[in-house]
Amino acid sequence: MGFIKNIIAGIVGFITGLFSNKGNSYYLELKEEANVTQSPATVAAQPIPKVEPKATPAAVKVTKPEPVKISVPTETNFATKYLIPTNSPRRRPGVNMNVFLDMASQVKTPG
Repeated sequence: MGFIKNIIAGIVGFITGLFSNKGNSYYLELKEEANVTQSPATVAAQPIPKVEPKATPAAVKVTKPEPVKISVPTETNFATKYLIPTNSPRRRPGVNMNVFLDMASQVKTPG
């Protein structure tokens, strides 16, 4: 009895292991290089240089972008051409249908 329990428990554990959510299994591995990384204290101690705005010329031409022309397809009856099947001659049942037709002719219908 214990053997069967272990097999069933193993199967159930395997199936639930496939569908269980293991949380966020993604991780990020960073390379640490001595010359690139700086501690936050040294970054805060460095002075931040001020950037002065450049003098802009008064006669700057502003161009408006031209509107994009979208081509609209002229197909108006797509469904009637491509989705509705055309009239084709009726297919006759194949050899495998003869057994069904023989059985259907022998069935007694109530009435």
